[in-house]
Amino acid sequence: MRVMVMVKASESSEAGKMPDEKLLTDMGNFNEKLVEAGIMKAGEGLKPSSQGIRVHFQGSDRTVTDGPFAETKELIAGYWIWEVSSMSEAIDWVRRCPNPMMEDSDIEIRPIFEMADFGDEMTPELREQEAAIERKTQNDAEAEVRRMVHQWTKALEARDYDGLVANYTEDSVLYGGIPPYKTVGPQNIRKLWEGCLPHFPEFKSVHQNLTFEVGDDVAFVHGLHQFQTSPTDHPAGQSWMRVTICFRKMHGQWRVLHEHVSLPFNPMTNEAWKIKDPAVLDEPSYGADACT
Repeated sequence: MRVMVMVKASESSEAGKMPDEKLLTDMGNFNEKLVEAGIMKAGEGLKPSSQGIRVHFQGSDRTVTDGPFAETKELIAGYWIWEVSSMSEAIDWVRRCPNPMMEDSDIEIRPIFEMADFGDEMTPELREQEAAIERKTQNDAEAEVRRMVHQWTKALEARDYDGLVANYTEDSVLYGGIPPYKTVGPQNIRKLWEGCLPHFPEFKSVHQNLTFEVGDDVAFVHGLHQFQTSPTDHPAGQSWMRVTICFRKMHGQWRVLHEHVSLPFNPMTNEAWKIKDPAVLDEPSYGADACT
């Protein structure tokens, strides 16, 4: 079973007082034992609530409140995710934990819901969705690459030219969807966007069918992208485009080495073949009348 082990906040943690060297050493040694035993799956300390934000939900309304929050004993200063055989085992491990605070403190243990706990409401389709999400989140490298794709999308929508090329290598190569057929280097790619994006209408940047293949130092992403424009009949939004992105890990950071954006074309007419519906793999006729 999985449990969340929560270190409750104290006056010192809420005041932002940092642990001394001895406590850091003791907690580091304890965490090392958890990892060696195969117990610890995740764990982090949290900054004081003065640096936090709360969002209150009431129907369709959302109200944002800045910290700090008064109820210190109900706040969380840190947490672990553990895989244990029982609550008794979790208790045994907590008993071995150094006092995480400078003063008296509390640690709370709560079981995490598993899919089986939801019974028949968790349909096979929902189970597969949850399993796919779990596979994605357990791959840290893939999660990082996914964040980069998301950041690029937000930069595109914001027409943030620096953000669009923030993760490129100095010799990145773009085979773009607009001329020229090849652009090299982040500054030249930036100029390409500066030349066309000001003329675009309002749009959303949407990806579909993205597939991530992530290795130790090389990653590939391929799928479809579309500008969903307003108005909807703008030429830029009339087709999905095929995209491939190649990443390389350099000095511990993922960087974009190559991007390829394209539409298929009908070789009999030399015209682009628009991808109107990603679910439909249609193709033109290549018969005798195709060229006329």
